Amino acid sequence: MRGLLPLLAVGHRSGRSAGAGAEVHRWSLAVATFVTVISAWLFVVSAATSLASDERIAAREPVFVENSGQSAAVARWMIHADSVDNKQFLVLYISPLRNDAMPPPGLPRWPKPGESFFSPELLKSANAQEFTQRYGEFGGVIEVSGLATATERLVYHRPPTDTPFDNRDGLVAISGFGVDPSSFGRDYFPSTVDGFGKWTVSDIYILILAVIALPAALLLFLAVRSNSERRDRRLAMLDALGAPASSRAWVLVGEALVPVFLGAIAGFLVALATTYFNIRVPITGYLVRSADVDSARRWIPALAIGSVALAIFLVVATQLRRAARGETRPRHLNPRFRRWLQSAFPVAVALSIWGAATARDGGARYSPGLIVFLFALLGTLISLPAVLGAGSALLGRAVARLGRVASSPGLIIGGRWLNQRPMMVARLCAAFVVGLGLLVQVQVQQAWIVQQARGLANGVAPQALTVGDSLLILRTQSSPAEGRHFGALVGPDKFLRVAEIGGVPTLVGTCVALKEFGELRTCPGATAQNVDSVFDRFNLRGNLLRGGTLISAPDFKVTTDLDADGSTSGYFVINDEMKIGATKIANAAYATLSKPYVSTPGQEWITGGLAGAAVFNWVLALGALGLIILALAGALATSGMFLTNARSLGVVGTYDTRLSLYLGIATWNLGIPLLFAGAVGSGVAAFLGVLTLHIRRVGSVSMEVLGAGFGTVALLAALLTVLCGIGAARSAQTWRPVAD
Repeated sequence: MRGLLPLLAVGHRSGRSAGAGAEVHRWSLAVATFVTVISAWLFVVSAATSLASDERIAAREPVFVENSGQSAAVARWMIHADSVDNKQFLVLYISPLRNDAMPPPGLPRWPKPGESFFSPELLKSANAQEFTQRYGEFGGVIEVSGLATATERLVYHRPPTDTPFDNRDGLVAISGFGVDPSSFGRDYFPSTVDGFGKWTVSDIYILILAVIALPAALLLFLAVRSNSERRDRRLAMLDALGAPASSRAWVLVGEALVPVFLGAIAGFLVALATTYFNIRVPITGYLVRSADVDSARRWIPALAIGSVALAIFLVVATQLRRAARGETRPRHLNPRFRRWLQSAFPVAVALSIWGAATARDGGARYSPGLIVFLFALLGTLISLPAVLGAGSALLGRAVARLGRVASSPGLIIGGRWLNQRPMMVARLCAAFVVGLGLLVQVQVQQAWIVQQARGLANGVAPQALTVGDSLLILRTQSSPAEGRHFGALVGPDKFLRVAEIGGVPTLVGTCVALKEFGELRTCPGATAQNVDSVFDRFNLRGNLLRGGTLISAPDFKVTTDLDADGSTSGYFVINDEMKIGATKIANAAYATLSKPYVSTPGQEWITGGLAGAAVFNWVLALGALGLIILALAGALATSGMFLTNARSLGVVGTYDTRLSLYLGIATWNLGIPLLFAGAVGSGVAAFLGVLTLHIRRVGSVSMEVLGAGFGTVALLAALLTVLCGIGAARSAQTWRPVAD
């Protein structure tokens, strides 16, 4: 131990006295270790929240009783659905059969007849007050113990009568609540959650691995290799003095231990904070509850220690391996391969344009144009950094020429450095530009799904969208008495009943109501007539009926016999906002009909499409975090390279120590080229997004995503210019001739 501490001290002191490049190295190690801890913690958080959610779902799952075991039943239960703001949610119908029956988790008591309990997320909707009246009396709020997630949208509703349960085909009697969560996905699929448009925990693992863990690994690798030339010389000197490999390793550990430890402590504290405070994930709106994560608190020390061990191992392993192979300079991309990439860029762009122009409408699968476009898109993004490097070299040459004309040392030095080392900018922007391009593609796909869901793609359901909410569709299996009660509330001339009479789908309504759907040849009597013999011409509402809906077939008969016998499948209600309005119609339906589902034409399609588009929010949220990590990786690596080169300015420092000179060098060597690369990268990402829109025929490129990407590059350019300029000035002021 006495021999170990001096070696650690030597490494620590040598690292602190090695100039601005070593300072960047220490910061890089601290930031990389911090990101490593947080990246690993994201996996643990995902597992913990998924486990807690599964346990709450399992606790509220109904245990059905077969018809032969009705004596064990304590309540009746069935599932329903509704939507608000074009977002679907579940409505769970419940009714106790025994006074001592336990209510479902999250409810303090059983609802009274005609009473409902709502999740907190539903009560945040814009029209929450009107919405809660839809189900009758407001009973209270569902506690978190009864919700899969804190942001779940759920309603527990007890109908005024047990008619909905009596009309239900299937099991409704239950002996209680609660199943084994370990059976999920194998022997049992939960019935109290809507799985459409939802990520599974395995999906989240893969997403975190792809967009967070891999950039974090790149950041860690660049951090351990930053300022490597100084350490190479130090190790070579120790080797010449006869120091064994173990001693050299402990010197490396001493240099890296403090920043790695500080980064791990910062990651430890941030991870620990998430177990005490709720965190809302940006873009998705998902709320990570601290109570769901606190059970995983015991893993935080292990993650911090493991991250420290990994960082130290990489520092030692990579440095000693390079020293053993005699490598003292960073590797460079083969110039021939670089030129090949530069030549491939215009070819890839041309192929992407051709592919987008020849792809089938909507990007149908197996379209040759689409396949060519996808490969060309990847080729464009892969070859773009090499083009940025070539452009930086040309920019550097122009800046140096301008510096000679203007007699500006900052322009001359900055331009010549950029001309000689153009790939420094390319390395900084490479991963970030590729990530931004892919993120824009994700955003475009999401916009396409949203727009298509609203009926703007390929002319789907134009009548439904034109009708809007002037017509409401009620899906229900109600009795004739319930139908009469409902008709009295909305008006007998404002609805059509859809029934099956004699095995034939039939519309039942008054002549006044029928005229709302088109011009009549004649008003049908009590005898059902074919639709073509009744209507001379359909309007928009009528065309919707002829196209088929959730409750009707394209071919049907028509009658005005309001008392005609037949099983009811639903109602068409004409919405006159001046007299009643959609909200009051929905309230009347829930007050009088058995388990109604109220929607506007095409709403199910829109709701499903928006739910599918919301899946991409997780990609955008985590992808944005991954881009930040990539930007950090590039910034730290580039600043280290710049400050390493800045040591050559020592001679200049003997003549001029003004800070403005070194800020000018950093501006023209880093700031301006980074802005140039960011602008070109954002432009290429937008261009590829527009080509994708041409294939999809609808959608838009988000200026927010592009603006955030370019803004990140601009912020990095400003910070690197200032920090590297100050660092270069310090290096020049402290320069001493060595082996000159």
